[in-house]
Amino acid sequence: MESNRCFKVRTAAEEDVPLMFQLINEMALYEKRPQDMTGSEDDLRYWICERKTATMLIAEFNGQTAGYAIYYPAFGSFAAMGKVHLEDIFLREQFRNQGLGKIFIGKIAARIISEGYRALEWNCLAWNRMGIGFYERLDARKESGREYFFFEKADLERVAVP
Repeated sequence: MESNRCFKVRTAAEEDVPLMFQLINEMALYEKRPQDMTGSEDDLRYWICERKTATMLIAEFNGQTAGYAIYYPAFGSFAAMGKVHLEDIFLREQFRNQGLGKIFIGKIAARIISEGYRALEWNCLAWNRMGIGFYERLDARKESGREYFFFEKADLERVAVP
């Protein structure tokens, strides 16, 4: 497939932080959540480059930045298995509907398999019908019977027990 040869995925480096930050901002706009973009380039540099909390990939098509993905290790206790949580996968609008999303997720899958992980999990905003349709066409399985919860820093401080 010609698209596959022109579509490259690389691990982001520290010098990519401004680009990474720009791409994340673009995703926040796409998700209609620009107000939630509270991190900074310095935060991103610290957590991705220094702490190595997650891996950030940059997708390039014909030499242009097409998008990005961020994933991090997770552990399934019942199966005693390492897996990956895909926090973000994003293609810029001009690169959508060309089969590149399928190539991108395929390259991510190959990468995590080579790293020894045995599963990939992610979530999608309920209103994102285009994304949901894409995942359904890939025959991704939907998890049921689970609700997602979260704490922000103020919540953590409220419940923290010294």
